[in-house]
Amino acid sequence: MKIDFPTQLDKDYLDPFFERLRAAETHPNKVTINFSTLGFSTPTSILVVGVVLRNWVGHRKSLGLETWRSGLSNTNQAHSYLMHLGFFDFINIQAGKLVGEAKGSQTYLPITIIEKPHDTAKSGDLEAWYESIIGISRSLAGVLAGSHDDSKDLRIYSYSIREIIRNVFEHSGANQCFICGQRWGNGAAEFAVVDEGAGICSTLRMAYDIKDDEEALIKAITPGVSRTAGLTKEENTYDNSGFGLYVLSQVGSNFGWFMLGSGQAKVIGSERKITASASSFDGTYVGIRLNKTPSDVHGLLDDIISAGEEEAQLSGNERKASALSKSG
Repeated sequence: MKIDFPTQLDKDYLDPFFERLRAAETHPNKVTINFSTLGFSTPTSILVVGVVLRNWVGHRKSLGLETWRSGLSNTNQAHSYLMHLGFFDFINIQAGKLVGEAKGSQTYLPITIIEKPHDTAKSGDLEAWYESIIGISRSLAGVLAGSHDDSKDLRIYSYSIREIIRNVFEHSGANQCFICGQRWGNGAAEFAVVDEGAGICSTLRMAYDIKDDEEALIKAITPGVSRTAGLTKEENTYDNSGFGLYVLSQVGSNFGWFMLGSGQAKVIGSERKITASASSFDGTYVGIRLNKTPSDVHGLLDDIISAGEEEAQLSGNERKASALSKSG
């Protein structure tokens, strides 16, 4: 049995490919993944497909079933790009660079491991925790912005990466996550962060009555929603306010797109609309594409947060965005 890779590794091609993988997950005969059909790939899909495919191959291996690959060539531009990023090492195929080996440039960020910073927050040093996250985020954002010099591009990417990393390490239980990014010649940029932690539904169920993954994702991008709801200030170690994913969903849906997936669902924000659908992912991923950069980053974030605080208040939620969420 042969499964062809999508011609484009992009968000709109993921679910049909995953359906083919699921249909063949326990196929008793040899299954071959054919890479020759792949012609283009983007950061969010690279990471999401990487995790899904790695787990799929691992499951077949645990059942004693054979999985092969074909059509992989270092003379194919799409393949050599993925080899350089560390994609094949990420899915446990010996081809190209190891994850973390490529250094990146001012146009791309290879698959990079982010380790959980020293957990100083629990010892009371919240400022040191913030500084460690800010430092990591700014360094990674410089690649997407095309320069590490202060600019509106650097500020918006630094803010976005920081908020996603905070969410990973404050909520998922994971000790590491992966990031990948690309900036194109027209100024558009995309990046994604994935973790293989507990998932959004299980974490939000600590504070809310959640029926399924789709409801959890919709709730996760609602202002003021966090698993820390109901905790005292002392118990809310990381000063989490539940505004991070809400702000990012608004930025993405207004200036490109935003995608959040966890468990058996995903939500996509585009053209100022949020849509939910079935999907499958063990852990959580966040992908953002910005086709253009807002001219006034601070003003935009202030407006989004103010509107979010008002929306939260109208729904009976008096929570305010944390100081870090407000600092673009």
